[in-house]
Amino acid sequence: MIGARISRWTVLLLLVCTLAIGCGRKSDNLQTGYGKRTGNQAGSVNGTKALSEMFRDAGYYVRSYGVVSPSLLRHDVIVWFPDSFDGPTPEFRDTILNWLNEEEGRTFIYVGRDFDASIEYWGDVLNKVDPTQKFDVMRQRSLAIESFDKLRNYQSPEVNYTLYKIERDVPRRIASSLTGPWAKGIDAAKTKIELRSRMIPPDEDSIYEGFNTYDEDAAPIHLVEDTEILLGTGKEAIVARLGSDYSDNQIILVNNGSFLLNLPLVNPEHRKLAAKLVNQCDPAYYAPDSVAFLETEGGVRIMNADQSTDGNSGWEWLSKWPLNLVGLQMAWWLIVLCFALYPIFGRAKRLPSAETSDFKKHIDSVGDLLQATDDHGYAQLRIQQYHQVMKGDTVYRRSKVRRGEGK
Repeated sequence: MIGARISRWTVLLLLVCTLAIGCGRKSDNLQTGYGKRTGNQAGSVNGTKALSEMFRDAGYYVRSYGVVSPSLLRHDVIVWFPDSFDGPTPEFRDTILNWLNEEEGRTFIYVGRDFDASIEYWGDVLNKVDPTQKFDVMRQRSLAIESFDKLRNYQSPEVNYTLYKIERDVPRRIASSLTGPWAKGIDAAKTKIELRSRMIPPDEDSIYEGFNTYDEDAAPIHLVEDTEILLGTGKEAIVARLGSDYSDNQIILVNNGSFLLNLPLVNPEHRKLAAKLVNQCDPAYYAPDSVAFLETEGGVRIMNADQSTDGNSGWEWLSKWPLNLVGLQMAWWLIVLCFALYPIFGRAKRLPSAETSDFKKHIDSVGDLLQATDDHGYAQLRIQQYHQVMKGDTVYRRSKVRRGEGK
């Protein structure tokens, strides 16, 4: 199996970023964007940068997408952290099932939205700040809870997405004990897996009820005939695997990101669970090498063609590998080169003034003027007149010969 480990610099980066946010400051300084691993929200407490680095450390090529496109579907593993409480639509569900049916060794990971790390952050900060700052921290935590509940309260208490069911009308709880294969080697007392909804994986009968079995174009439901609880608490599933004895493809369902997002991964026990997720994507007979993180806002957009097409502007070659890795560096050095060669830095230098006493320059100027007349006879005449003047002789003047006739 692929040795899934998170690098030390990633952990240190997360710790530094968390501490740098500052205790008791306003929430404007706390990044809370959900499910992003790139851009300004990559360091968010709700981001997925740390998890993506674990995939990268395990040897995967990792990339992010905003829509479902042919480029996304060429990857071996797709990870989806939706920023809304809505599950997969039937169209998106069938797209994923057809993608799984195309090749072996593929994995789709779905992580539910029912968690907000900013609430946990302000709760931890509350016990560490000065008494003068506690009121402000309590206010920030209350605002985070209000914002989260406002999104959650508009959801239906029970929804069936065919691949799983969600029951939201349950009390909030912390998993005090862990069961299943992933629980081995995990100290449940040191984890903090928060559950606010109940995820119910399908059984063999319920999975067939969600599809029209008489439709020849129906999605390949035989890929998800078996259900395995990888991590649970009591009789409740936290992480479930949908698969089949006839295929190495699988769907991993995770109740929420309370142990997979940036802030929760500071916990060493949570990193162990995340490593088990990375290892789960490595089947026995296949070696997947690419992971795609699907970063959606609201609903999922499905496109039949990639967002960018070749030959539109002539600069598409900069987005192709490996030039896309060095394009920014090349542009930076070109800018530095332009600044080094062309602009004038500092005060402008004063050029030395020309000396008017140099008689040689006078001769060169007269020669240039005579050459410009293009009249050899006239030039010879002017030279003779010069010598006669210098010797004191009478100046010879040609009065009836026009310029140009002596050529």
